[in-house]
Amino acid sequence: MKPRILLVNPPIYDFSAYDFWLKPYGVLRTAGFLRGSADFALFDFLDRFDARVPPGNYRSDNWGRGEFYSEICDKPAIFAPIRRHFRRFGLPLSIFQNFLADQAPFDAALVQTGMTYWYPGVAEVIRELRVLAPRTQIVLGGVYATLCPDHARSLGADLVVERTELAPLWRFLKLEPDDDEMPLWDLYPTLYTGVLKLADGCPFRCTYCSVPQVYPQFHARPL
Repeated sequence: MKPRILLVNPPIYDFSAYDFWLKPYGVLRTAGFLRGSADFALFDFLDRFDARVPPGNYRSDNWGRGEFYSEICDKPAIFAPIRRHFRRFGLPLSIFQNFLADQAPFDAALVQTGMTYWYPGVAEVIRELRVLAPRTQIVLGGVYATLCPDHARSLGADLVVERTELAPLWRFLKLEPDDDEMPLWDLYPTLYTGVLKLADGCPFRCTYCSVPQVYPQFHARPL
């Protein structure tokens, strides 16, 4: 029997966020390598075209970019002097809870991470998985997991994958990847835009930039 694997793109906690074709490319590509070896489900909190998004006037431009559904939430104490609303961007938590109640259990959950300061959304996902799908093994990967691995481990995941070295993940899942497979874009019921990467990393080494920590070597992909 194939393992059941959940892919999650967490919500964002921030003062502002906007959909510039934001998609969880990393976790979709990783899952694509396992196409046919597992049964996958996707929960993308930031999918603006999900039929479960609460009704509202979310503006989009002619290029498909637009506003996320959001809710005002409590500001972390460190941001108290900032006179702006702090928001949670993404599908309401209750929708994720209902999804888990209906779809769990999963054998594993692969959770995409982005900006380091967006970790509260990652913590939220882990917390709900532990309560509603306690047998699910949780894996974190992506930028935050790479730049702040010790902090990421403190959130309670079973595995934190750093950089783009996926061998620990394949051993953890006990599955063999096929590097020639495409990302699992077909998990989206409605998809207007996707992501194409022509290279990994950057040929420059600017001292202020974190890209060399995520992609130690510049690598151009075959056209």
